[in-house]
Amino acid sequence: MQRSVIVIGAGIAGLSAAHHLSRHGCRVTVLEAAGRVGGRMGTDLRDGYRIDRGAQFLSTGYVEIQALIERMGMAAQLSTCAQWGGTARAGKVRRVSPDKPWSVASSGLLGWGALLRLGLAGALDARRCAHLPLNDYAAWQQWDDQGTATWASERFGADALEHIFEPVLAGFFFQSPEAASRALSLLTWSYGARRFRTAALDGGMGSLTEALAARLDVRLATPALGLSHDGAGVRVDTPHGELRADHVILATTASAAAALYHPDCALTRALLATRYSSTINIGIALPGGIRGSAVPDDIYGLLIPRRERKVIAAVGIESRKASSLVPRGELLNVMLDGQAGARLLDQGEAAVLNEVFPELERYFPGVRKNTAFAHFCRWREAEPCSAVGRARAIAAYRAALKPDQRVLLAGDYMSAPTTEGAAFSGKWAASRLLAD
Repeated sequence: MQRSVIVIGAGIAGLSAAHHLSRHGCRVTVLEAAGRVGGRMGTDLRDGYRIDRGAQFLSTGYVEIQALIERMGMAAQLSTCAQWGGTARAGKVRRVSPDKPWSVASSGLLGWGALLRLGLAGALDARRCAHLPLNDYAAWQQWDDQGTATWASERFGADALEHIFEPVLAGFFFQSPEAASRALSLLTWSYGARRFRTAALDGGMGSLTEALAARLDVRLATPALGLSHDGAGVRVDTPHGELRADHVILATTASAAAALYHPDCALTRALLATRYSSTINIGIALPGGIRGSAVPDDIYGLLIPRRERKVIAAVGIESRKASSLVPRGELLNVMLDGQAGARLLDQGEAAVLNEVFPELERYFPGVRKNTAFAHFCRWREAEPCSAVGRARAIAAYRAALKPDQRVLLAGDYMSAPTTEGAAFSGKWAASRLLAD
């Protein structure tokens, strides 16, 4: 008999799960509360500019995402970004590249002594972690025992903490090193240590989720209102009536899953209580381009450490990510840090821009007067917080699952907090159902 599965959530985790199940002959229905697919992996089109709403970059180290891209026939649309990234220090942008580790010192981001300490200890840690997958956060549980701030300052020094680890955590995950486990920092560090390159899709991040959804039974504007299950299967209530299936994969944020699912297991309830960081992504269109910029023209993205910033954690220079995203001039994708994101989340656009523009002008002079539009995407739940213990909790959840489990969890809080991690979590949940 053909197995039936309802997937709740049409972000990359849910679409990955549904794609995997469909390939193995299951009858799959995907429910999405919003009127579009993709969630935080989506792209808006405005005046010809393609604006990535949430997730900004891919990596050549992404295994599941690259497999999905190939299956969708989109391999030709994947390209690597400009070689260099930038990090601000003392008001100047320092050019750095994983391919050229000495650039951390030659650029002035760190001194040679700090680089030597970082290089020796970092290389040792990278070798210890070399066998670990970058998409399965549970595999990093042995490192999930200490916060980043204490670990990095003791092992590499305060300078490396403030100018290497802190800006990465703030710019990628909108979290502080005091609140994030060293497991997350080591996982992120390993992308550079393994010399993977930053990549992007010509059609924007949302082009992949849209391609996946086009091959599936996705029901938009159809929220799940209730979920119940017994030995015979599951029932999901929707505004259009009830649906029944053998299994459900809850591929939403933790809070959305918790509103539907009330398990007896304390461990599962703890995962459903995962907190999220907040941010605002602002796409700033500059039809005349950027002139007199303090950012070298071969840098695709800028990280701003907390010692240098007020509200901006990172800026993507989109034509250097993928030229197809920018029809003319330039598009800057500005991301606020977690503290500013939470504080300004419900403020009007003018109030937010009054804080953003003065800081942005330090690196891109004249940007305010040359802006054609500012496109806002507000994320109350931007990234799952990776406090100490989350990797171990995911591993324990998997180990405790019963063979007849009717409801499985997926989503970025159930693995590494990246698009790759979310896609992996969906495939993992699908594979677990198929194995039973």
